[in-house]
Amino acid sequence: MHAMHGVPRTIPIQNAEPGVAGCGHCLQGDDGEPVCRTVRGDASEAPRLSGPSAEVQRLMAALATVLGFADESGPRAGAGLVQALKVLPGEVELQLAVGRHCGGATLADSAFEALRGLLPDTDIYVTLAA
Repeated sequence: MHAMHGVPRTIPIQNAEPGVAGCGHCLQGDDGEPVCRTVRGDASEAPRLSGPSAEVQRLMAALATVLGFADESGPRAGAGLVQALKVLPGEVELQLAVGRHCGGATLADSAFEALRGLLPDTDIYVTLAA
């Protein structure tokens, strides 16, 4: 924003290459549109889960649907996507093992909305891998 004669004026920032779409971390789709290349974490590491077992399993089942690992089962379900889920009284912390690129942000938002729907009176924190 730039002030000219005391009146704020917005200066739009233009892409140097107007033909490039997406955040720059995307792959090219068959239709020419960008396809997000969400960077996942290490799939060999099982998610770290803590809290009351029944509640953790309920939340993981809901996350499996919105994060796309519903076809996985067992203690490694969500590996590479969910780094940790910690359930405390009045608070839930979810750490996703995905990058901060556009797909990671979308996954974090979907996870937050799913948790908020299940836990309306709970503080919810969703973080992404660096």
